[in-house]
Amino acid sequence: MAKSLLFLAALCLATVANSQCMNPTPRPEIRSLSAEDRGRFFRALNQIRSNGELDRLSRLHVENADNIHGHPVFLAFHRVFVNDFAAALNRVDPGVPVPYWDWSLDASNPITSDLFTNDYLGGNGKGDQGCVQSGPFANWQMSVDSPHCLSRKFNQGDSIAPFWPPEALLSMQKTCAQYGALSSGIENGCHGAVHLGISGDMSTMFAPNDPFFFLHHGMVDKLWYDWQLMEPNTRFQQYDNSNYKDGQVSGDDIIPGYPGMRVKDSLDPRSGLCYVYVDSGSRAATKRLMQEIDRQTSGKNAGGPMSTQTGGPSQLASAPPMAPSSAPGPGAQTGATSPMRPQNTDIAAAARASGNGSPSAESAAQLNDITTQVSRLSGNDDSKASASAALHNQQINFLQNTLLNSMAGGRSLDLANAFHGHRHRFLRRLVNAVAPRGYTDEKALGSSDILTGLVGGLLGKDGLVGHLLQGLGHVVEVLPQGLGETLKAVGGIAEGVTNDVFDILKLPKIDMSKVPEAERRIPYVAALPNWWYEHNNLNATYAAQLHAQVHDMIDGYNSIPGYVSPAVAHYVAKKYGNAQ
Repeated sequence: MAKSLLFLAALCLATVANSQCMNPTPRPEIRSLSAEDRGRFFRALNQIRSNGELDRLSRLHVENADNIHGHPVFLAFHRVFVNDFAAALNRVDPGVPVPYWDWSLDASNPITSDLFTNDYLGGNGKGDQGCVQSGPFANWQMSVDSPHCLSRKFNQGDSIAPFWPPEALLSMQKTCAQYGALSSGIENGCHGAVHLGISGDMSTMFAPNDPFFFLHHGMVDKLWYDWQLMEPNTRFQQYDNSNYKDGQVSGDDIIPGYPGMRVKDSLDPRSGLCYVYVDSGSRAATKRLMQEIDRQTSGKNAGGPMSTQTGGPSQLASAPPMAPSSAPGPGAQTGATSPMRPQNTDIAAAARASGNGSPSAESAAQLNDITTQVSRLSGNDDSKASASAALHNQQINFLQNTLLNSMAGGRSLDLANAFHGHRHRFLRRLVNAVAPRGYTDEKALGSSDILTGLVGGLLGKDGLVGHLLQGLGHVVEVLPQGLGETLKAVGGIAEGVTNDVFDILKLPKIDMSKVPEAERRIPYVAALPNWWYEHNNLNATYAAQLHAQVHDMIDGYNSIPGYVSPAVAHYVAKKYGNAQ
């Protein structure tokens, strides 16, 4: 029976995907629903639990877990999966609203969210098993993966650690130029915090037992949808394996669990799957704040530390990193400039500038830049480095400079000196691979001959170094580097801009001077346990780097006088709105 239902659902989805969508269904944030529509949604949820459809969805997720987590299909699968859920609801109540949860609005203090009240999805579980005993799903009994009560066990007893704030989400969307970069950033970053914050069933592969799963993944899907809308001419067709270890992927790939669905059938929800998202206000409010930051910093780009490093937050927060010049990815902005891209090294000048076998000042400066970026972006031996094409260019330019300097005057080719005192293992392995010990110039060959051979054999297109660095060229950063430091140069956010944030979010205005300083600040996000990454085929080292970058960004925003995050505004309006 379950297999028959699965086949019918897949057939239905395939039929919808191949038809024209004239009027996409809007998906609103759940708190914008009327009490009547909210109750209708909850009644439909109870019906699909009773008729076995919710069990079917949970089982489908469990059976395909290894194929959908830690792989490029992560976003595509869950888009189709949430649409399957929406179809199940509509079969029991045609036209029932299917909302999402913008958890970024609750990022400052999630436990205070309305969603954990009895009017919404109920609160934490009770007893040793964490059985949910409040709200519309109280005392639910589940059968997947085995008979048990619907369980929740908030990750700090009766509290939940902060989620990613709206600023981090928007920065990630603006920085990622490729689908895979966005998918891996979401999966390794903001996605897991919500699962583990609620925990219980939500921390397992049968997480779809809890309706929170579908509201959460509606938000995850909206992050992808909003990213697509930023470049609508290209991104609604874009699918790639950036930041993943998978081999080549294609839009013709079949989505796991849905034999009638190809990835390309899921890429544009406005047509095949026939829905669109309605913004909660958090994204619009964040963009208003970013506009003010850009306005203030745009005049500081001529000279000073901001222009030399970044060109202002506008580039850091919105310009995607450069794709490799030999193979730019879809949607890449090859005309952009990168703050990390070094000037082209003049080979002859580098040779003339050679010293006593040590790198020149230019090489030393390049080395510092390279080591900084690699230490931030590279993982361990088994992980994939998260680095841009600019990093690849830096490594090539530095190696050229160092090789030339080391060769001048018949000196030995001792690349090890160039890296002395720098700890990164990748660079040390590179040294061991390309630097023969005790090499000296042969009298029969001129230095130009040796130079030509080295550049061609080591640094050429098909050279050894090119092969060693091959894996780095198509990896893209997920969050902008150095944004935290750049934000510290912002003069401040005027009260009028803060009022705009409250207006966009439709919140009562709060006198922020009366709010305790600790509550005015964006809190740090919690690090997730390593077992979560292992369980989901993810890279804990990469996730830790993302975590550190988010904290750097949060420090930057918190350093701006008068800055009020949309998440903070939402929290303080709820707490102090009736008292002012």
